Amino acid sequence: MTFRIYLRDANQRVTDKTITANPDAALVAFRALVARTDLDGQRMLAVLNRDGSPVAHHDFSKPAPPAPGSDPLRWWRGRTDEFFPVGY
Repeated sequence: MTFRIYLRDANQRVTDKTITANPDAALVAFRALVARTDLDGQRMLAVLNRDGSPVAHHDFSKPAPPAPGSDPLRWWRGRTDEFFPVGY
């Protein structure tokens, strides 16, 4: 099992990439990216993939739920425990 955690900008550039087989390390890396309030309002995504399949995306350009225009499936700050464990 391989987890890839990274930031992706509006031009599809990838930065801050972590690759690990450890699900706990993957969660720590994803939480660290999602916690970055300096990216709020920017067209950036924090992405968590497992074996090439998406597990979660955090969209920094959207407001936190329940604000209008928010999407709880794309806002994970403070909520990562809701989708982990992911069947590992």
